[in-house]
Amino acid sequence: MKNFEKNVLEKLDEIISLLGKKVVVSIPEKLELEDYNFKINSDGWKKITVGWENYLVNEKEDIWEILDEECKGEQLFTWDAAMRETKKLGKTIPTDEQLDNLLKDKSDLENITFPGDRDTNGSFYALGSNLYLWSSAPSGSNAWSRLLYTSYSTVYRYALNKARGFSVRCLKN
Repeated sequence: MKNFEKNVLEKLDEIISLLGKKVVVSIPEKLELEDYNFKINSDGWKKITVGWENYLVNEKEDIWEILDEECKGEQLFTWDAAMRETKKLGKTIPTDEQLDNLLKDKSDLENITFPGDRDTNGSFYALGSNLYLWSSAPSGSNAWSRLLYTSYSTVYRYALNKARGFSVRCLKN
């Protein structure tokens, strides 16, 4: 906390105590997204080919890593896998509300890679043109997500099937 803010809070606390009432005053923490999509160690994963593209898949078959083209190394997670793996590493996926505040348009995201997504039928789509991001907020049997396209600045919001494979951006610690 900056000295000025600390001094203001101390003076405010002193004034309130003189009035005979104790009030807790805090400055809200500024939230930011990490600069890169979340990834985990993929050593030992099985190699698969879908269409003309190569991927790695974890043992639980709920995380996929892209092996080809400009998205090499990007990982797609089911919602449950994203929640499990980020928790293991002490990371936090933003809530739906936090994503609303953090992503007004595409320029709010650093170092964008567009790895597309994995559908529930096992197909991979839009490699190099779309970025889907999970939020930590469920919506019934679905979960809230964001979609960005290479050709539009707009950020779209959808509640989609948790079994789909999307990218994850965590909050900076």
